[in-house]
Order: sequence, then C-alpha cells, then structure tokens
Amino acid sequence: MLVNARNILVGSAIALALGASGPVHSFDDGAEVTIDYRQGLMGALGGNMSATAAIVVDGADFRDNLLVHTRYIVEATRDIPALFPEGSDFGETDALMSVWEDPERFAELSRENHEAAVALHEAVEQGDDAAIVPRFRNVGESCRACHEDFRRSD
Repeated sequence: MLVNARNILVGSAIALALGASGPVHSFDDGAEVTIDYRQGLMGALGGNMSATAAIVVDGADFRDNLLVHTRYIVEATRDIPALFPEGSDFGETDALMSVWEDPERFAELSRENHEAAVALHEAVEQGDDAAIVPRFRNVGESCRACHEDFRRSD
C-alpha cells in the first residue's frame, strides 16, 4: 500500500479535528521538527509584518486585510520562547546561543514584542488611524531589539 503526502495530510487533519491533544511545541519526531515549525512560524510572522508595512507605511490598497495581518502577529508572538526549547539549538538556524544562555532576557523582549503587537491590533480594531503607524513602528522596534541579541544577521 502506497502512502502519499495527501493521505498523511488528510489523516493529520482528521486527527486534529477529532481532538488530538498535546503541546503545540512538543513533537515526537525530535528537535528537527521543532526547528522546522519555528522557522515556518517566524517566516510567516515576517511575511505578515511585511504585508502590514506595505499597507500602513507604503499605502498598499489592501486595508481590508490589515486586521487579519495584525491578528496573526498577535497570535504568533503570544509565546515565542516556547518555540526555542532546550535541544533545538543546532542545525540551519539563525537563532544565536544567547537564546538559551539568557532565557530571561529573551522572554522579556518576547513579552514586550507581544504587548506591542496587541497594542497595534487594538488600534486597527478600533480604527484609530492616528495610532496605527506609531504602534506598527513599536512592533518593528521590538522585533529589532530581540533580533540584535538573539538572531544571527548575515
């Protein structure tokens, strides 16, 4: 019997729909899967930040999508440290060892980033145009602050 990717995806979707449980960041397949998940989530976070910048800063005509982007940013930043469990500090990753060496500072900057994301999302929800640009900049600055100490830049 051949097992293909579609069958695996369908089976996974059914398992999730039926209430498969367990922590989101804990995988039986090991740290490699955790790293893949982390990189996918962070890439999507960067994509949503770029889309938000295109709307807020550059004036792209997709204002109706702004709430979707800021909601994702809030959800993706909810618990960033959970994406970096012990044992996921190897391989093709831009994370610096300082993530694991200074977890308190990493958690503090992650929390500040999430708070900035929440403030941005609230401004978008309320239609507070005067607050959106400065709050978006706050999110970007909090991303940069964390990246300076905890992410490799090439």
